[in-house]
Amino acid sequence: MSVWETIRLVAVREFVARRRGYAIVTGVLATVAIGGMVIAAAVSDSEPARVVRGSEADEVIGFLTVVILFVAIIFTGQVIMEGVAEEKRSRVVEVVLGTMMPRHLLAGKVAAIGVMGFTEIVVVVFAVAGAGQALDVFELPRATTMGLIAVVFWFVLGYGLYSALYAAAGAMVAPHENVANAAVPINLGLAIPYVLAVSTLEGGDSAVLRALSVFPLTAPITMPLRAMRGFAAPWEIAVSVALTVATAWLLVLLAGRLYRGAILRGGKVRWREAWRTSGV
Repeated sequence: MSVWETIRLVAVREFVARRRGYAIVTGVLATVAIGGMVIAAAVSDSEPARVVRGSEADEVIGFLTVVILFVAIIFTGQVIMEGVAEEKRSRVVEVVLGTMMPRHLLAGKVAAIGVMGFTEIVVVVFAVAGAGQALDVFELPRATTMGLIAVVFWFVLGYGLYSALYAAAGAMVAPHENVANAAVPINLGLAIPYVLAVSTLEGGDSAVLRALSVFPLTAPITMPLRAMRGFAAPWEIAVSVALTVATAWLLVLLAGRLYRGAILRGGKVRWREAWRTSGV
């Protein structure tokens, strides 16, 4: 069996196992998003002049972009981590790895959850945009198209950057350990730029925000906001994308080795120990 066929079979298996849960979560998120638009429309009815337009609408789209990216990357990462930890806990992975390489299992799992997470984002984004426009909560601004592209593009980069790390962290937890504890360092790497991006939304561009938008580990959250508000020069976006892609590739290689060194071990595994026992 070829490498790509193996990865495809793993991805299909993962999709079948999780599609029901993802469908429920996506439906709930879309319902909540539309409900928020209904509430906003009710408020606007009492103050008709407060329909959001122009640059203010651009800021709303930019803010929603950051929120959606933050939630989507963390949520999909947690799903990967929980899945890996459960397979290790139940020892199912020992049977699976008797027929394939660890990196192929990791690639298939990451690909399947990434596609489902991407679908979830598209549904929620269009639910927000469609409901907001239909209820006249806001006028779709010039940044809307850029916002949709930014969400999709930076989710792919951010997911590629962090997904393998979540998988490696899940492989290193002990069977009795709370998986959420292992996710704290990774979540902090996303939460810090998220808080800074949101807190500086009204203050315009800043040196801190510019630095975070170029630094690869924080760029997927901060660069979309700067780009949509017209603060980022084309060369800054290009540098940010190039650095993020290069870093994502290196992290995938790193996480793949850590995953390989930890997934078959029964207890808690330290990062250094996983690296040494990976067999590379």
